[in-house]
Amino acid sequence: MKKYALLILSIVIMVAFASGCTSNVYKTYESNGISFHYPYGWSEVSPDQLSLTVEGSSEVLAVVVDPQNVQNNNYQTLVFFQQIPSTGTLAEATASIKAEIQSAGGQVISEKDRTINGVSAKDMVYTISTPSGVAKKERIVAFQDVSNRYYIVCSAPTADFDGQQSNFNLIIDSFEIQ
Repeated sequence: MKKYALLILSIVIMVAFASGCTSNVYKTYESNGISFHYPYGWSEVSPDQLSLTVEGSSEVLAVVVDPQNVQNNNYQTLVFFQQIPSTGTLAEATASIKAEIQSAGGQVISEKDRTINGVSAKDMVYTISTPSGVAKKERIVAFQDVSNRYYIVCSAPTADFDGQQSNFNLIIDSFEIQ
């Protein structure tokens, strides 16, 4: 009986390896001085393809989207990264972000401290409506090194946001400055 159980287990393991069930379920972005993992079914898109509200006048470094979640020709579930020169403290930047969210009609739901690559960061979740009227829940992680501040913005329709947390966490937790 033990021989049959061992044989069946061996067959299951070989099938798993042959089918690719043990491979990574993510892709890796490495450009513009940053790297991160993102879900396998998502796509990199040019920031020029999107209408993003960003802090300051700095360019967006990278954007990844869920191509299955499009409404009115707009990607609804996405993550983008921005880098701007550091001025002031992270606390001042966080206060400014909260004020911008509130002035746009949004509401901050939660705020917590966390660490990204050994650097202190703020992680905020808030609700907001897009100019086209889509109710969204977004998460912004803000942190800074000696010379730059970084923002990681995760966005999804309110009804989809909680279901996207594992994807957002994959991206945020794997983020590195090169």
